[in-house]
Amino acid sequence: MRVLVIGGAGMVGSNVVPHLAQQHTVRVLDPRTVTAEGVESVTGDARSPADVAAALEGIDGVVHMAAAVPRVGGYDPVANGLAFEVNVGSLHLAMSLAATAGARSFVHVSTMSVFGDYAARRIDPTAAPDSGEVYGLTKRLGEQVVAALSPALKLPACSLRMIFPTPDADWPQWRSPEGFPPREMRMRDGTPIPALAAADLAAAIDRALRWTGPYRPFSVTADVAGASIVPDDTQEALGWRPVRVP
Repeated sequence: MRVLVIGGAGMVGSNVVPHLAQQHTVRVLDPRTVTAEGVESVTGDARSPADVAAALEGIDGVVHMAAAVPRVGGYDPVANGLAFEVNVGSLHLAMSLAATAGARSFVHVSTMSVFGDYAARRIDPTAAPDSGEVYGLTKRLGEQVVAALSPALKLPACSLRMIFPTPDADWPQWRSPEGFPPREMRMRDGTPIPALAAADLAAAIDRALRWTGPYRPFSVTADVAGASIVPDDTQEALGWRPVRVP
Protein backbone atom coordinates (compact mmCIF):
# COMPACT_ATOMS: atom_id res chain seq x y z
CA MET A 1 0.00 0.00 0.00
CA ARG A 2 0.93 3.66 -0.28
CA VAL A 3 0.89 4.69 3.37
CA LEU A 4 0.99 8.12 4.98
CA VAL A 5 2.28 8.17 8.56
CA ILE A 6 1.24 11.39 10.26
CA GLY A 7 3.68 12.15 13.06
CA GLY A 8 6.18 9.47 12.12
CA ALA A 9 9.40 11.22 13.19
CA GLY A 10 9.01 10.89 16.96
CA MET A 11 10.66 8.23 19.09
CA VAL A 12 7.99 5.62 18.40
CA GLY A 13 7.46 6.55 14.77
CA SER A 14 11.14 6.69 13.86
CA ASN A 15 11.54 3.11 15.08
CA VAL A 16 8.35 1.81 13.47
CA VAL A 17 8.55 3.52 10.05
CA PRO A 18 11.60 1.55 8.79
CA HIS A 19 9.72 -1.69 9.43
CA LEU A 20 6.62 -0.40 7.62
CA ALA A 21 8.78 0.67 4.69
CA GLN A 22 9.78 -2.96 4.17
CA GLN A 23 6.15 -3.78 3.35
CA HIS A 24 4.71 -0.54 1.96
CA THR A 25 5.58 2.68 0.15
CA VAL A 26 5.77 5.10 3.07
CA ARG A 27 5.47 8.87 3.27
CA VAL A 28 5.84 10.67 6.62
CA LEU A 29 4.28 14.02 7.50
CA ASP A 30 6.02 15.61 10.47
CA PRO A 31 7.65 18.94 11.41
CA ARG A 32 10.90 16.96 11.72
CA THR A 33 12.72 15.24 8.89
CA VAL A 34 12.78 11.46 8.58
CA THR A 35 15.97 9.93 7.18
CA ALA A 36 14.94 6.27 6.97
CA GLU A 37 15.94 4.63 3.69
CA GLY A 38 13.18 4.49 1.11
CA VAL A 39 10.85 6.77 3.11
CA GLU A 40 9.56 10.05 1.69
CA SER A 41 9.75 12.80 4.29
CA VAL A 42 7.31 15.71 4.03
CA THR A 43 7.70 18.64 6.39
CA GLY A 44 4.36 19.78 7.72
CA ASP A 45 1.93 20.12 10.61
CA ALA A 46 -0.79 17.58 11.42
CA ARG A 47 -3.05 20.52 12.31
CA SER A 48 -2.70 22.21 8.90
CA PRO A 49 -5.42 21.38 6.34
CA ALA A 50 -3.11 22.35 3.47
CA ASP A 51 -0.20 20.24 4.74
CA VAL A 52 -2.36 17.18 5.39
CA ALA A 53 -4.24 17.43 2.11
CA ALA A 54 -1.00 17.66 0.14
CA ALA A 55 0.55 14.72 1.98
CA LEU A 56 -2.54 12.58 1.29
CA GLU A 57 -2.20 12.77 -2.48
CA GLY A 58 -2.05 9.25 -3.94
CA ILE A 59 -2.30 7.56 -0.51
CA ASP A 60 -4.14 4.26 0.17
CA GLY A 61 -3.84 4.05 3.96
CA VAL A 62 -3.21 6.50 6.79
CA VAL A 63 -1.50 5.88 10.12
CA HIS A 64 -2.10 8.72 12.59
CA MET A 65 0.73 8.68 15.16
CA ALA A 66 0.87 12.40 15.92
CA ALA A 67 0.51 12.99 19.64
CA ALA A 68 1.03 15.77 22.15
CA VAL A 69 1.76 14.74 25.73
CA PRO A 70 1.61 17.53 28.35
CA ARG A 71 4.80 17.24 30.42
CA VAL A 72 4.06 19.98 32.93
CA GLY A 73 2.70 19.78 36.42
CA GLY A 74 -0.66 21.29 37.25
CA TYR A 75 -2.92 22.96 34.72
CA ASP A 76 -1.12 24.50 31.75
CA PRO A 77 -3.50 26.00 29.16
CA VAL A 78 -0.88 26.00 26.41
CA ALA A 79 0.29 22.39 26.84
CA ASN A 80 -3.24 21.13 27.42
CA GLY A 81 -4.60 23.09 24.47
CA LEU A 82 -1.96 21.56 22.22
CA ALA A 83 -2.98 18.08 23.39
CA PHE A 84 -6.58 18.72 22.32
CA GLU A 85 -5.46 20.23 19.00
CA VAL A 86 -3.23 17.28 18.08
CA ASN A 87 -4.80 14.28 19.81
CA VAL A 88 -8.39 15.18 18.90
CA GLY A 89 -8.57 17.96 16.31
CA SER A 90 -5.89 16.68 13.95
CA LEU A 91 -7.57 13.27 13.93
CA HIS A 92 -10.86 14.79 12.76
CA LEU A 93 -8.96 16.72 10.10
CA ALA A 94 -6.96 13.71 8.90
CA MET A 95 -9.95 11.38 8.67
CA SER A 96 -12.10 13.94 6.87
CA LEU A 97 -9.41 14.72 4.30
CA ALA A 98 -8.38 11.06 3.95
CA ALA A 99 -11.92 10.11 2.95
CA THR A 100 -12.03 12.95 0.43
CA ALA A 101 -8.67 11.85 -0.98
CA GLY A 102 -9.90 8.29 -1.49
CA ALA A 103 -7.91 6.52 1.23
CA ARG A 104 -9.08 2.96 1.94
CA SER A 105 -8.01 2.52 5.56
CA PHE A 106 -7.20 4.59 8.64
CA VAL A 107 -5.22 3.49 11.69
CA HIS A 108 -5.28 5.58 14.86
CA VAL A 109 -2.37 4.92 17.20
CA SER A 110 -3.81 5.23 20.69
CA THR A 111 -2.69 4.15 24.16
CA MET A 112 -3.83 2.12 27.15
CA SER A 113 -3.64 5.43 29.03
CA VAL A 114 -7.25 5.95 27.94
CA PHE A 115 -7.87 4.09 31.21
CA GLY A 116 -7.19 6.39 34.12
CA ASP A 117 -5.75 3.79 36.46
CA TYR A 118 -3.79 1.68 34.00
CA ALA A 119 -0.85 -0.03 35.78
CA ALA A 120 -2.56 0.50 39.14
CA ARG A 121 -4.95 -2.39 38.54
CA ARG A 122 -5.58 -5.01 35.90
CA ILE A 123 -7.70 -3.46 33.14
CA ASP A 124 -10.53 -5.03 31.15
CA PRO A 125 -9.94 -3.45 27.71
CA THR A 126 -13.55 -4.11 26.69
CA ALA A 127 -14.74 -1.66 29.39
CA ALA A 128 -15.40 2.01 28.64
CA PRO A 129 -12.26 4.20 28.87
CA ASP A 130 -12.40 6.54 31.85
CA SER A 131 -9.24 8.67 31.95
CA GLY A 132 -9.72 12.26 33.08
CA GLU A 133 -6.01 13.14 32.86
CA VAL A 134 -5.33 15.38 29.86
CA TYR A 135 -3.29 12.96 27.76
CA GLY A 136 -5.51 9.95 28.42
CA LEU A 137 -8.65 12.04 28.04
CA THR A 138 -7.61 13.47 24.67
CA LYS A 139 -6.57 10.05 23.35
CA ARG A 140 -9.91 8.72 24.59
CA LEU A 141 -11.75 11.52 22.79
CA GLY A 142 -9.65 10.78 19.71
CA GLU A 143 -10.95 7.22 19.71
CA GLN A 144 -14.49 8.59 19.82
CA VAL A 145 -13.75 10.82 16.82
CA VAL A 146 -12.51 7.86 14.79
CA ALA A 147 -15.44 5.70 15.90
CA ALA A 148 -17.93 8.38 14.84
CA LEU A 149 -16.35 9.27 11.50
CA SER A 150 -15.51 5.78 10.26
CA PRO A 151 -19.10 4.79 9.37
CA ALA A 152 -20.09 8.32 8.41
CA LEU A 153 -17.22 8.58 5.92
CA LYS A 154 -17.31 4.90 4.92
CA LEU A 155 -13.63 4.72 5.82
CA PRO A 156 -12.55 1.50 7.60
CA ALA A 157 -10.69 2.45 10.77
CA CYS A 158 -9.45 1.11 14.07
CA SER A 159 -7.46 2.29 17.09
CA LEU A 160 -4.36 0.51 18.40
CA ARG A 161 -3.92 0.94 22.15
CA MET A 162 -0.18 0.56 22.63
CA ILE A 163 1.42 -0.59 25.85
CA PHE A 164 5.00 0.68 26.37
CA PRO A 165 6.36 0.64 22.78
CA THR A 166 10.15 0.57 22.72
CA PRO A 167 13.00 0.45 20.16
CA ASP A 168 13.94 -3.10 19.22
CA ALA A 169 17.44 -2.58 20.60
CA ASP A 170 16.06 -1.72 24.06
CA TRP A 171 13.54 -4.54 24.32
CA PRO A 172 12.51 -6.02 26.79
CA GLN A 173 13.03 -2.73 28.59
CA TRP A 174 11.05 0.40 27.78
CA ARG A 175 12.61 3.65 26.58
CA SER A 176 10.45 6.70 27.17
CA PRO A 177 9.86 9.22 24.35
CA GLU A 178 11.97 11.69 26.35
CA GLY A 179 14.98 9.43 25.80
CA PHE A 180 15.69 8.52 29.41
CA PRO A 181 17.67 5.29 29.92
CA PRO A 182 15.50 2.22 29.28
CA ARG A 183 13.98 0.52 32.28
CA GLU A 184 11.64 -2.30 33.20
CA MET A 185 8.03 -1.22 33.63
CA ARG A 186 5.96 -2.59 36.47
CA MET A 187 2.46 -2.54 37.89
CA ARG A 188 2.07 -0.56 41.07
CA ASP A 189 2.28 -3.84 42.99
CA GLY A 190 5.64 -4.62 41.36
CA THR A 191 4.45 -7.05 38.68
CA PRO A 192 6.53 -6.57 35.48
CA ILE A 193 4.76 -5.26 32.36
CA PRO A 194 6.45 -6.37 29.12
CA ALA A 195 7.42 -3.64 26.67
CA LEU A 196 6.32 -3.82 23.03
CA ALA A 197 9.12 -4.04 20.45
CA ALA A 198 8.89 -1.59 17.54
CA ALA A 199 8.94 -4.47 15.05
CA ASP A 200 5.88 -5.99 16.71
CA LEU A 201 4.06 -2.66 16.74
CA ALA A 202 4.84 -2.24 13.04
CA ALA A 203 3.42 -5.70 12.35
CA ALA A 204 0.23 -4.75 14.20
CA ILE A 205 -0.06 -1.54 12.16
CA ASP A 206 0.43 -3.56 8.99
CA ARG A 207 -2.50 -5.81 9.96
CA ALA A 208 -4.59 -2.82 11.03
CA LEU A 209 -4.14 -1.22 7.61
CA ARG A 210 -5.96 -4.26 6.24
CA TRP A 211 -8.84 -4.05 8.72
CA THR A 212 -12.19 -3.86 6.93
CA GLY A 213 -14.60 -4.47 9.81
CA PRO A 214 -16.51 -1.87 11.81
CA TYR A 215 -14.49 0.46 14.00
CA ARG A 216 -13.00 -1.01 17.14
CA PRO A 217 -9.99 -0.52 19.42
CA PHE A 218 -7.33 -3.23 19.68
CA SER A 219 -5.01 -3.90 22.64
CA VAL A 220 -1.53 -4.00 21.13
CA THR A 221 0.81 -5.36 23.78
CA ALA A 222 3.50 -7.90 24.51
CA ASP A 223 1.69 -8.57 27.78
CA VAL A 224 0.25 -11.81 26.44
CA ALA A 225 0.07 -13.34 29.93
CA GLY A 226 -2.28 -10.57 31.04
CA ALA A 227 -0.28 -9.01 33.87
CA SER A 228 -1.76 -5.56 33.29
CA ILE A 229 -4.85 -6.24 31.16
CA VAL A 230 -7.43 -8.97 30.80
CA PRO A 231 -6.53 -10.59 27.45
CA ASP A 232 -9.10 -9.83 24.74
CA ASP A 233 -9.58 -11.11 21.18
CA THR A 234 -7.11 -8.70 19.55
CA GLN A 235 -4.76 -11.43 18.37
CA GLU A 236 -7.54 -13.45 16.74
CA ALA A 237 -9.46 -10.51 15.25
CA LEU A 238 -6.41 -8.64 13.96
CA GLY A 239 -4.47 -11.72 12.93
CA TRP A 240 -1.44 -10.50 14.86
CA ARG A 241 0.69 -11.76 17.70
CA PRO A 242 3.84 -10.20 19.15
CA VAL A 243 6.99 -12.14 18.41
CA ARG A 244 9.09 -10.66 21.19
CA VAL A 245 7.44 -11.77 24.41
CA PRO A 246 8.91 -12.64 27.82
